[in-house]
Amino acid sequence: MMLVMETLLPVFLLIGLGFGLARGQWIGAAAWQGVEQLGYFVLFPALLTQTLITSDILSLPLSGMAVTIVGAFLVVALGLLAVQGRLMAWLRMNGPAFSSLFQSATRWNSFIALPILARLEGPKGVALVAVIMAALVPVANVFAVMVVARNADGPKPDLWQTVKVLGRNPFIIAIALGLLINVLHFPVNAPVLSALSMLGNASIPTGLLVVGAGLAGAGLRQMAPAVWASAGLKLVLTPALALVIGLGLGVSGPALMACLICAGVPTAMSSYVLARQMGGDAALVAAALTVQTVLSAITLPVIILLGRQFGA
Repeated sequence: MMLVMETLLPVFLLIGLGFGLARGQWIGAAAWQGVEQLGYFVLFPALLTQTLITSDILSLPLSGMAVTIVGAFLVVALGLLAVQGRLMAWLRMNGPAFSSLFQSATRWNSFIALPILARLEGPKGVALVAVIMAALVPVANVFAVMVVARNADGPKPDLWQTVKVLGRNPFIIAIALGLLINVLHFPVNAPVLSALSMLGNASIPTGLLVVGAGLAGAGLRQMAPAVWASAGLKLVLTPALALVIGLGLGVSGPALMACLICAGVPTAMSSYVLARQMGGDAALVAAALTVQTVLSAITLPVIILLGRQFGA
């Protein structure tokens, strides 16, 4: 237990530091936006590309991990869509609120998953998260855009617009580039790898500070039942499903732990942006993000300890 807390404590300390800096207005909102864009478009893509180039990708249980993480996602996502009408009546939600519940319950924050796996498993942990991102990010983004578009008050993107959004995602581009170079054994000069490594080393602390700063602006103005429903689905049910599916497929060791952590981290910051841009309930997403991040300080240690008991 002490080892788990020592692993997670630096993560939440940096989130708390970002929260304090933003809440105390030591760093302005415009500066935080610039830091977030730097991390999203440069630092994290550099980390993913450099890790995938230098990792032994073919030694990882790629298919088992992909089926585990996508399977857990689909059970929750399709389950929510199947009971949408009854759920909206039970929780007294409108369409925009349901779309935000869907996002909050199904999307995941790689800014938190990456540092945890990096501390638990080292560079291999980062490679495992990259593999999961390659499998889950396109699927989760397509579902999110389609559900928000169908239920929200904003413009309705067509299939081609959705494809273009995915094609511009810097994480997807970085993962594809790293995998391509790795599989084709394309030579990369040492100075280039060193530069990517330097950028990647800055990504994790920067990302955690940004998560904390985002919480400072989110607030808890809308504590609807949907907020707590999203927390239960995201922090408890999804990692439980990942554990069951992973064990059934024979996934074990660091690969299983990566699936559990990625399934059990809070929802993505980008969920708020999508809700705001496309007419979803952005306030509900902000409240869900805050609650899930706070609760994850309790649920993630339990997930890690449970995973250890099952050979992760």
